[in-house]
Amino acid sequence: MVKDGIKRKSDNGRILFIIVMLAIPIISFLFFYVYVNINSIIMAFQRPRYDGSGIYDWTFDNFRMFFEELVGSDSDILLCLLNTVIFFCQDMFISLPLSLIICYFIFKKISGYKFFRTVIYLPIIISSTIFATLYRYLVGTGGPLFAFWQSIGKEPIYFFANSDYALTGILFFVIYSSLGARFVLFGGAMNAIDDGVIDAGKIDGAGTFRELFNIVIPAIWPTLGTLLLLSSVGLFTASGPILLFTKGEYRTNTLSFWIYGLTTGITGSTDYEYASAIGIVFTLLGLPLVLVVKRLTGITEDK
Repeated sequence: MVKDGIKRKSDNGRILFIIVMLAIPIISFLFFYVYVNINSIIMAFQRPRYDGSGIYDWTFDNFRMFFEELVGSDSDILLCLLNTVIFFCQDMFISLPLSLIICYFIFKKISGYKFFRTVIYLPIIISSTIFATLYRYLVGTGGPLFAFWQSIGKEPIYFFANSDYALTGILFFVIYSSLGARFVLFGGAMNAIDDGVIDAGKIDGAGTFRELFNIVIPAIWPTLGTLLLLSSVGLFTASGPILLFTKGEYRTNTLSFWIYGLTTGITGSTDYEYASAIGIVFTLLGLPLVLVVKRLTGITEDK
């Protein structure tokens, strides 16, 4: 009887622990996602009557407007979508691999690695607004690059006042400023690798790149896979510092900044209902990609 009572108390304690642990993420989801976004979801199916009555009609007009503009001959959405995909591919296929490779060479303590580490960390230490201002000066009118063009007798390039160069100028800034963001995660994962594994690779004749691809990457795959998954989540929200450089002008607009403009009026009039519908559409489109990447990385699968 005593043993049964102790076992029952143990089972009750285990159940209570599970309930408490599950309650934390459930409450967080209900509050920070459902409660915060419920109004946006409702607005996606409403259109206001422009007669001063303050009445809203339940309708699918927001979605109809979106698909009509999407197939239009001069569609702003298509340009925003293209730029968003460009920023996403830059992050996924340029910034992420570069961060990994540079962090690996710093991990190997190559000559001058402390200097490179400081240079890479500068965008994290300095405020993004200040860093963007410095970058605008370096490549803008009156800056060193401007003076260089003049010194060789070439017509200066106005990066952020030219549709041919504005997006490229922002991409260079984003690539450099995003390199250090993942260093802490990659550095921590690499430093956790057993030295014996690295030494065994050297004994087997593994060179630098073979060590990176055959030893280091598999060892830090949980960290790398998580970053790949997080990057895929931002497919339709990928964006550079558009507000700091061009405010969406010169063909640099992205989906996230376009929606920002619809809700703040910075690029024209506001339209909360239309912005809400667009957000729902791209959320539904991005969900399958996230599930595919999650499946491919296998970081959440039981071993």
